[in-house]
Parts: sequence; C-alpha cells; structure tokens
Amino acid sequence: MSAEITIFGATGYTGRLIVAQLEAQLPGEYRLAGRSADKLRNLSASLESKPEWLTADPTHAISLVHLCKDTRVLINCVGPFTDYGEPVVAQAAQCGVHYLDITNEMGYVHAVQKYSAVAQSSGAAIVPACGFEVALADCAAHLLAAEFDGPLDELHVVYGLGGSGSSIGTRRSAIRSLATSWLAYREGEWIGAVPCQEVRDFELPDGHKATLSFPSSEIVTVPQHIATRRVDTWTTVSKGAHLWAPTAVPAFAWLARGPFGALVSALVSRMAPPPETGMRTQAPFTIKLEAMQASQTRTITLQGHGAYDLTAEIAVYAARHMLQPNFSRSGVLAPAQALDPQAFLDHAAEHWNVTITSDKEAHAG
Repeated sequence: MSAEITIFGATGYTGRLIVAQLEAQLPGEYRLAGRSADKLRNLSASLESKPEWLTADPTHAISLVHLCKDTRVLINCVGPFTDYGEPVVAQAAQCGVHYLDITNEMGYVHAVQKYSAVAQSSGAAIVPACGFEVALADCAAHLLAAEFDGPLDELHVVYGLGGSGSSIGTRRSAIRSLATSWLAYREGEWIGAVPCQEVRDFELPDGHKATLSFPSSEIVTVPQHIATRRVDTWTTVSKGAHLWAPTAVPAFAWLARGPFGALVSALVSRMAPPPETGMRTQAPFTIKLEAMQASQTRTITLQGHGAYDLTAEIAVYAARHMLQPNFSRSGVLAPAQALDPQAFLDHAAEHWNVTITSDKEAHAG
C-alpha cells in the first residue's frame, strides 16, 4: 500500500487533528500509522475515505522500514521525540522520504542536525519543529532579519499563551524538553545552560508582561538561516510566578533530568486528565519577536487562536508544500528554510485568522 503522506501517531490528540485536515484536503492521498492496530482500524472506519493504515513502532527498526516505504512525506506525531524521534528521522533520511514533526523539544531538534548529510545525499528534507510553536516564529524571524544590514546582535521570541488544557503528549514532551534542552545560543554558538533561570519584562499588545526564559526550539532553528549573536525565547508567566519560577523550574528540570525523571513524567501526565476535544481551541495566543542591531530595534507580533488546531493546519500545509514538483530542498532544515516564509505567513493571515503586525504594516486574517 502506498500514499503520498503518512501520518505516524495518527490516533493521538494532535494526530487526529492532522488526520481531520488531511481528510478534508487530501482524501485518498494519505495513510494512517501508529502502534495500535485496533485504534488505527477504528479511526480509518470512522473516516469517509477509509484510509489505509499500518502499524509501526519507533523502537522496532524493521517496522520503520515499512513506515517509510511507498510514501513521499512522513508527518511524525509520536513523542516524546527525545525518546522516540531519532530512529524515525534516521530512517526517513536514509530512505529519501521528506519528514516533518510537531515537537518543541529543543534538545531533540539540536540532536537531529547530525542527520543532515545523510538527508542531503538521499534528497530528503527533514523539518523538525514544524508546528504552532516554532514554525510561525521561525518564518517571522526570517522576514524580520531581512530588514537589517548585517548580523543581528539579539533576537528575542516571546510567547503568550491563553486558555487551559494540554494533551498528555504535550506534558510528556515538556518534561523531556526541560530535562534535555540545556542549551543557549550566545556569541554565535550553542553552549550549555540551565533552563528557565532568567526573568524579563516585555511590552505585549495586552500590556506589560513578566516572562520567564524557556527552551524553545527557535534557539536551534533561527541560527540555521539568520546571522545573529544571540537568540532568547520567553514565555509569559502568571502573576507572582516571576518570583519563584527562576528557582523552582530549574530545580524541577534537574529532577526530571535525574533517575526520577520517568516517575515525574508519569505523575504529571496523569494529573488533571485532558478533555477529549477543544483544548485551547478558542484560547488566544501572542508571539512577539524583537530583533536588535546596535541602537536599532524592530518587531513583529503574531496573534490568533487555537494552538493545537493551528499545528494541524501548519503540518498539512508543510506536507503539501513538500509534495510540490518544484520542491527540491534537502538536509535538516528549519521551517523557514523548508517553506517560503512570506507565502507561509500570508497564508496564515488569510486562512487561519492570524493577525501579523510589524513596525511597518499590519495584516489581518
């Protein structure tokens, strides 16, 4: 059985959202993949196109050979990617299959850079971190940097997320990221750094906000296509959290990094079970980028709703882009390298109700 696109982890929360987009946009051109035959069979039966499906497990090498056979693009939703992502990337790179995933586990995104030469040789484009987090900011950063002559001194990416509720997969990925993403980008190189130790205030559209540094993958992706001395990523925090979070969160990261990491992951995953549907569907988000060079500062701000739904839209948009006859990029790529940043953000404004405001102009979807 063959298909243009294979969605691995199709029965998970975000996987199902991506399947819904594939069913709406490309019925008959995709197949399902995952670890449970029963779940895949039931999901396929519930869809009008009745897509084909196959079982695969990232811990079983032979199943990954079948996963990458007879498909052109592989969308990977099986996490935590720190634990399960690299074997899938390695197989796709070796087989010449275009690959994208939805992670924001920075340590993993940094680790898969080593597969770039293999992917270039086979013609595969490997695009980690191609979801709501990272893809939008990475493309916006590319456009923002183009407004300067020469390298940037600093680039800051600030996330403000509203609403509540997160999938179990998101929680597990967040814990694994805290345990493994001990990186910073300073003076043009990646260095070791303890996460979540810094606090800074930023002016966002809804007011002055306290933020905490956190390990988002733009720290890895942005230097792949932008000359800059420093990249920092931040997330807004609730009132008072800026007082305790710079101590408590690094301590939690240390705990997750040690022998009790698996226990911590299991406990957090099971606290407050997520709703079946609708997580953050109407919840607002803001992503602000601030670039600096000497005394000059420029900004771009993106605002919208629905982080999980938007991730599904982005994944399918990117997969369709990779299927185009003129797509010829290969190697491990940042989202801004795999996509046309301007076309991608224009599409987001027109079709996904993302409002994009820069120092020069505003676009409203």
